[in-house]
Amino acid sequence: MTNTPAGYQITQEDIDSAIKYLTYVEKVKNPTRKDAIAFLHKKHAIVHMTAHKIVEDEQSGKIDSVKLKG
Repeated sequence: MTNTPAGYQITQEDIDSAIKYLTYVEKVKNPTRKDAIAFLHKKHAIVHMTAHKIVEDEQSGKIDSVKLKG
């Protein structure tokens, strides 16, 4: 398992899925485990920054509060 900054544990299943994604969608030739982990860290960072921006926009009144179902 690999830790991300927010404590999420990247699993082998995540890595395998990322390798498939990199191979078939991004057309990376022979992506490695290291490539997959770097890709997952990058995506995690983007999602983290997006979440912070949504919270800031909610708190400033720029957007209505986001309601999650469930």
